Amino acid sequence: MPGQPLGKVIGNSGQDRDRVCVLATDDGQHVALLDRCPHRDIALSGGVVKNGTLVCPGHFWRFDLRTGARTDLPERGATVYPTRVVDGWVEALLPPPSPQLPMREWLLGEARKAHRTEAP
Repeated sequence: MPGQPLGKVIGNSGQDRDRVCVLATDDGQHVALLDRCPHRDIALSGGVVKNGTLVCPGHFWRFDLRTGARTDLPERGATVYPTRVVDGWVEALLPPPSPQLPMREWLLGEARKAHRTEAP
């Protein structure tokens, strides 16, 4: 329905990008956003849409549906995914999952970086 966000889990990677907020705008375009406000762990799918702007239900930040940019204070925006409609289904193009890095490898990499910056 136009202006009524729908939250859906569409992946199983265990990352927050598995849950998207899908909605149809007033002009019939479909938008898929990461269903998580950049400020807090609040589902954007519980928000309100008016005039191409999604209002977060937790603390009322406003996001432009075309770009994901904040319209009330443009320092952080919502993540927007490319979409297309196929046979009545909205498909969102999600990025591949981030590779898992064991803590030991991460710590060794950080130590190497620190050592390189300290070297004359």
